[in-house]
Amino acid sequence: MARDSDFERIKREHALLIESIEVAPTPFAVYDDEDRLIAWNEPYERVHALAFEKLREKADRDELYYADLVRATARETMPASDVEAYVKSRVQAQRDADGVGVDREYPGAGWFRISKFRTRSGAVAGFAIDITELKRREARLEEEIRRRMELEDLLRIQMNTDALTRVSARSAFLAQAETDFQRSLLSDHDLAVVMMDIDLFKNVNDVHGHGVGDTVLTQVARTATDCLRKDIDLIGRMGGEEFALLLLNTGRDGAVRCAEQIRSRIAALGFEGTGGSFGITASFGVTQRSAEDPSLSAMLSRADQALYVAKRAGRNRVVATPS
Repeated sequence: MARDSDFERIKREHALLIESIEVAPTPFAVYDDEDRLIAWNEPYERVHALAFEKLREKADRDELYYADLVRATARETMPASDVEAYVKSRVQAQRDADGVGVDREYPGAGWFRISKFRTRSGAVAGFAIDITELKRREARLEEEIRRRMELEDLLRIQMNTDALTRVSARSAFLAQAETDFQRSLLSDHDLAVVMMDIDLFKNVNDVHGHGVGDTVLTQVARTATDCLRKDIDLIGRMGGEEFALLLLNTGRDGAVRCAEQIRSRIAALGFEGTGGSFGITASFGVTQRSAEDPSLSAMLSRADQALYVAKRAGRNRVVATPS
């Protein structure tokens, strides 16, 4: 009689355990020490709907193994060449169950945070929490962060870029040029500065209007930029019709050649204004960093002086300070 009572109690307790698993609102499953599925609930089936659709008979016969379940889903969601390696890794992770939550997305079911625990007998019990909404919120937050970063980058570019000519604004040019000047001191590499000014630009605005003047400024900036090395040299609008160029690893002779190339291309430009076509010229002052230069401003001042000499000498020319 005692044995019958014990047996009945075990049956009752087992039924209660299975019932508890079945009514659990979240996915729950138990695998034995051979990775065979021995208890699960309906939410678990819904998460693994692809697999249970194909493996229902195995599940009903208590012959469904974890590898079968993973393989059935993997075959529908990844290249065939990757399936077996993926199954092997998932089975190993199942056997190493340590309770640490793992986030995983299931086709048609959403995202779940899965935690698995190994029992003393070697079985593995696992449950999952639906985190689909959490993942959606995270995705929305990531998108908002990305959008804000793009906006900040755009604002930074706008602040650092001259709105009309699209070259560096004065403050941005001076900041980057100062950094490059300090680097050239440490490395003892050549560095050259070129000051460029459009000749008689006031006449362009007075005769042809500021709209044409803006076109001239834009074309001159583009022409000069095209003569520079991308992502190496730097050009900035210092104000009005004056521009500054910083040429890295370039000495006096190289800077003069660059300035001459820009000068000749600007002189070849043609514009349409009041009364017909017209052309423009520009003057240039060139200097090279010397060992005695205490700062970038000393170079800029020296290039400005050379530019002044070019203007006084008749414009449309390049004047360099002595090397």
